[in-house]
Amino acid sequence: MAAVEIDTEALKKHKVLSLALSEANKWAFGTAFVVGASTLLATYRSKKFDKMTSISAKVSFPVMASLGIWSYKYEIVMHDAKRFPEKWGLTEQALVQEKDQLLKTTLSMPYHHQLCNYIYDHPFQWIAALGVPLAATILHQQQSNTHLTFSQKIMHSRVFAQGGVLFILLSTMGFREFMDRRGRFADPSAEAPSSRSEN
Repeated sequence: MAAVEIDTEALKKHKVLSLALSEANKWAFGTAFVVGASTLLATYRSKKFDKMTSISAKVSFPVMASLGIWSYKYEIVMHDAKRFPEKWGLTEQALVQEKDQLLKTTLSMPYHHQLCNYIYDHPFQWIAALGVPLAATILHQQQSNTHLTFSQKIMHSRVFAQGGVLFILLSTMGFREFMDRRGRFADPSAEAPSSRSEN
């Protein structure tokens, strides 16, 4: 497995853009709320304002104000974060910590691989975890059939639940057969130290 490299400059650029976008969105939403509330208040309080402005004009006030403030804040924050990175928490130490966090995330095993390994190691727990709620759901649904007696509801529930659990069992055994042939999913974080030492 090849070592994962993360470029510090690219990470810094990404952080600057994320900061600018986050700040711009906050200011745009705030502006839209304030201008929209003011326009609504003016519409209900002033008959003259209501007569002089159409619906499209009233809608345009918060939309245009928020777009304008979004563009302004995006440019200002991006420029300021590039010139004064310490002010925005973009110090070398913070970037190194971010790199380490990204590296850990990159080297961690994906959740679906963890799930596959768990099913492979604990097939009967998996079958029980799916089968018991399935049987309970089927029994609950059969309770709504008022034209059936209680014993008929139990019999119907048993038949449907047996079919469902049998399907889960066959699927799980087929999956285990597949995993037997390909092997368990390897944990990348366990392989990482050896790959680093080779480089």
